Amino acid sequence: MAKVPTELYICVPRLSSKGTILYTNIWANLIRKDNGEGIGKKWIYSFLDDSQVSKLYTADKTGYAGPFDINPKTEGTHKTWVEFLGDTEFEPCKSEDITLTCDPNLSSTRIKMEATPISGYAPLTIRVNGFIEERYVEAGVPKGRPPAYALPLDLMVFDVASTKRLQPVKTVMSNPDGVFSIEYTFSKPGTYQIFVNFLGDVKYASAWSNNGRTTTITVTGGALPLSFEKTITEVVAAKAPRNYKFILATTEPTAPDGYERAPEWDLDFGILGKYWAFKEKV
Repeated sequence: MAKVPTELYICVPRLSSKGTILYTNIWANLIRKDNGEGIGKKWIYSFLDDSQVSKLYTADKTGYAGPFDINPKTEGTHKTWVEFLGDTEFEPCKSEDITLTCDPNLSSTRIKMEATPISGYAPLTIRVNGFIEERYVEAGVPKGRPPAYALPLDLMVFDVASTKRLQPVKTVMSNPDGVFSIEYTFSKPGTYQIFVNFLGDVKYASAWSNNGRTTTITVTGGALPLSFEKTITEVVAAKAPRNYKFILATTEPTAPDGYERAPEWDLDFGILGKYWAFKEKV
């Protein structure tokens, strides 16, 4: 029996300063090549300069694994990748090779973030707050200070139920003190993982927030469905009952096939959004 073809995706910052550790910065996603579904409960191995350095088990159903530990401690370029060795059901595969650059002229950086709220009803708007700082050592003690100028930061979002890589990022600049705040709205129920990423520039090394660890955001549909249909008798003589469809959204959705707007039946549910009413055409 033929084995199922597989693919591995890798996501990792590219710049490190000399002598510092690339803190657990690799994420990977193992999927079936035929349908894009995640492959869970498999060992994924990370490599640095042709040597295996760590391994992680992929998450059930999604096939995500990470963050991995990698430690390039010498200046210059280093090659890294992740690999699945295959088994009786699935073919082996490896990700693309990523080149990491350790530059002695780059300053080490760290990002600290927190998100509120971390759970709620869709549509859910969260605020991610935090700071990015330059890391240095004084009298043998690691310390931090604001960067010399504002830096661009990306909020990265994983949809845990999907294997389709990352959702689009949302970018913000830190202020002169290294402080940042980013708002992001989740329109659909689900479980998501987020982190903040700095890609690096000519002065500062790249970094991920919270030492490479993600924050989980849980979004539910609440007690009200996102859409439903019901038959309503209009309070007008000689008019027959008609089917109505109600769709919960923050902006007006497109009318479903066979329906037209019925604004007189709209309902406002505050932070949950608004039920937009549509009536069946006659």
